Amino acid sequence: MKHDSWKDFAARKVGSALASDAAMKVLNDPRVQTAMLRALNARGELRGAVERRVSSLATALDLATHDDVAGLRRTIRNLEDTLEELRGELEEAQDSAARAQATAQATAATVAASSEAAATAATEQLGPSKGRRGRKVGAAE
Repeated sequence: MKHDSWKDFAARKVGSALASDAAMKVLNDPRVQTAMLRALNARGELRGAVERRVSSLATALDLATHDDVAGLRRTIRNLEDTLEELRGELEEAQDSAARAQATAQATAATVAASSEAAATAATEQLGPSKGRRGRKVGAAE
């Protein structure tokens, strides 16, 4: 028999045995119920006592306990979430900086073109430049 088949078989047999009148009589006896409750409580108390002893021993040996590891896992998850948020913010900031740089370059080009156009217009309006003696620059002396 396979393991699963064996478990299914055992579960069916236990179920049919518990469903019998004799089993119901025994299970309904207050003494049996009290004994079963004590057994369940004892198991929980024993488990808690073992966990406390293991924890104190781990602390004494400077070892990480189950709770320590669980806390570290939570911290790591929180740090990973924060890192992901910061990466998103960095990407947005880089995009914004690239747009600002493109805008600044376009503005600088516009200003340069406007300055050059203004200089050309002023030169045309004033005529050729004159030197100190009132002569045209570049004229034969």
